[in-house]
Amino acid sequence: MVDILSRAGLFKEAKDFIESVPINHGTCLWRIVLGACHNYRNFDIGAYAGERVMELGSQDSSAYILLANIYAAWSRWDDVERIRGLMRLRGVDKDPGCSWVELYNTVHVFVARELQHPEIEDIYAELRRLIKNMKDEGYRPASRSPCHDYLESEIKFQTEEASQLMASALS
Repeated sequence: MVDILSRAGLFKEAKDFIESVPINHGTCLWRIVLGACHNYRNFDIGAYAGERVMELGSQDSSAYILLANIYAAWSRWDDVERIRGLMRLRGVDKDPGCSWVELYNTVHVFVARELQHPEIEDIYAELRRLIKNMKDEGYRPASRSPCHDYLESEIKFQTEEASQLMASALS
């Protein structure tokens, strides 16, 4: 029922339903509401649901990340740091992002913050070129989030780090 209400954007009804159920449902139902609120950008109930998940001591890293992102969207940086600190305190780890693509019968794997790909310098040079071209053509994100700034700075940092690693490897 909570999933149906949340998917329909009926968050107050989902919240009321959870609070009216006399059984211990753990973090599961609040986590459903948190994820849907993040998708629908209903940050009031999303933050409420996320705080319920935190009170229940979740070990699900995605719940911490979703709640921290909700607070970041509100520019509530103290709350972002509080949630990240709680994550560290409880020993909750986030697995790094991973993606892959197959080109010419070769699978290329990319893991966040990893600089092991043999063509890493060329990849980041192409990313910088694409970002510049998009900006030159007038592209602007529909909504600027703190994550956009972080991503751009991370690409710059990883490119510089890759260059330093390559230079030290060659010397």
